[in-house]
Amino acid sequence: MTLKEQLSFLIQDMEAFSSYKRAEAINKIGKMNISIAELPIDLHSKLENALSDPTPEVRSEAVMTIAFLEGGIAVPLLEPLLEDSDVNVRSNVISALSYTKINPSEKLAEALIDCMKDTNINIRDRCARALGRLKIHAAENILLQAVLEDISPIVRAGAVVGLGMLENVSEELISQLGSHLNTEESDLVKHAIEESIARLTIAND
Repeated sequence: MTLKEQLSFLIQDMEAFSSYKRAEAINKIGKMNISIAELPIDLHSKLENALSDPTPEVRSEAVMTIAFLEGGIAVPLLEPLLEDSDVNVRSNVISALSYTKINPSEKLAEALIDCMKDTNINIRDRCARALGRLKIHAAENILLQAVLEDISPIVRAGAVVGLGMLENVSEELISQLGSHLNTEESDLVKHAIEESIARLTIAND
């Protein structure tokens, strides 16, 4: 069976009655090596429809697949799902957005910063890393606050990594990270601080 034939069958399965089958088809499409030029005309519309599927697992798979296949083009479709009712969907949206290599709008930057207030640890961790990867310097304060105050060492470490990816931060911020090494109890966070300080120091030279 050719790649085109496989893709045709999978696109049909995207409309299957079984939500498991729909999610599986979308997942498999996302793993196929397809360029934007090779995408079937109807695939984009079907993926867009899948983003509003009643089953969270289908939406989660659609988020990652459309971001993988279309990159930054898909961002306007993904942004509204930052407020999805399902935590796994929101988590995938944050990860997908962070890897699109876009220059985020002010609105998107604010939405991602707001995600740092989410009650879910995984959301805050992924958001902290996304803020750094997307170079959202307006997030410096909330990331530093998370390093100093978040109850989860996973989130604190994620916030440290996010700050490290921002680059070109103030010497004062680097100093504050260094000072926190003396009071931080988690080895995971301590290791992240040491690596980020080294990275930021090199970037500032």
